[in-house]
Amino acid sequence: MTLAIAAAGGLVLLAAVDLGRAATALRALLARIDPGRAAAIRERRAALPGLVEAIGEALASGLSLPQAFGEVAPTLPLRLAEPTRRVAASLSLGARLDEALTAYRGALPDEDLAPFAIVLGSFARAGGRVARSLRRVAILLRGRLALESERMALTAQGRVSAIVLVLLAPLGGVFFALAMSDYVPLLVGPGRGLLVTAIALEVVAALWLRRLLRTTSASSDLAALLDAVVVGLDSGMTFEQSLRALVDRAPSVGRLPEARRLLSDLALGQGGRRAFADFGATGPAEARVAALIATATRFGSPLADLLVVQADSLRSKRRQRALEAAHKTPVKLVFPLVLFIFPELLVVILGPGGIQLFRALTDMSK
Repeated sequence: MTLAIAAAGGLVLLAAVDLGRAATALRALLARIDPGRAAAIRERRAALPGLVEAIGEALASGLSLPQAFGEVAPTLPLRLAEPTRRVAASLSLGARLDEALTAYRGALPDEDLAPFAIVLGSFARAGGRVARSLRRVAILLRGRLALESERMALTAQGRVSAIVLVLLAPLGGVFFALAMSDYVPLLVGPGRGLLVTAIALEVVAALWLRRLLRTTSASSDLAALLDAVVVGLDSGMTFEQSLRALVDRAPSVGRLPEARRLLSDLALGQGGRRAFADFGATGPAEARVAALIATATRFGSPLADLLVVQADSLRSKRRQRALEAAHKTPVKLVFPLVLFIFPELLVVILGPGGIQLFRALTDMSK
């Protein structure tokens, strides 16, 4: 009896944990698709380059970090001014820089905030001329935002077309339900099989269209990683230090497993050549980065400039792929349209009529 009670208690506990995880995942999904939150994040991201440049100028004029954040905060949009004031207050109270910058957590993406945090962390440890490094950070952020805006503009037509196609059958069903009093009883009753078929076709079409319009690319993640490493090199850090600072400050940045593996190989003493060779084996873009690092190490070339060129090349390729995908999208939409959307429309529009016609013919035959 005691064992059964313990087992039941364990099952209840597991169910509660699963429900908690499901609720957390649902809240995260709703926050991600909330248009108001998305607009707020876009506004903060657009204001971030100005914040970075203003902080650089304030530090160059002799202000301390708390004073710089405090002076810049009133000039920012409200959505970014409040966390900036919290950063200034935390630094004034003696908090560490990394702890103070957590005020931006959730307000800005980690991949945008990481280069800014890396440069400020280097400045807090060793001082030096920070304005030039922060100007580079601002340029990188503006370039990233411009690329994302261009990609969104290129894919806007495809997204709208996909939304219209997905809504055709449901809207048709609503129209016939309002126009015909016996439409819903027919679908729910004798036409249950047709209703299930229509729902299945709708789900498959929506998933297919979603996959067609998904434009995330691995090269863009690598470009963001290189951006953060470049600003670390520019502020006087080594490649390994820059990469470790990025891993510590941006736990959700793309290509993080490869970066962690590279840092582990370097920490285990495998040697730079072998560690970068293993890193380059993960893909062609990584192979080019590994070759650039090997060349810079061998000939003493400025690694930051080489990585800037490589990151720009990756972004250019991403832009070309986005343009190519935008041109191919109308053709690709034909396949889910013919295979799923049209059959679903036939089921929704002609299905109840077919059932009524079959009943009428059956009655006539009797």
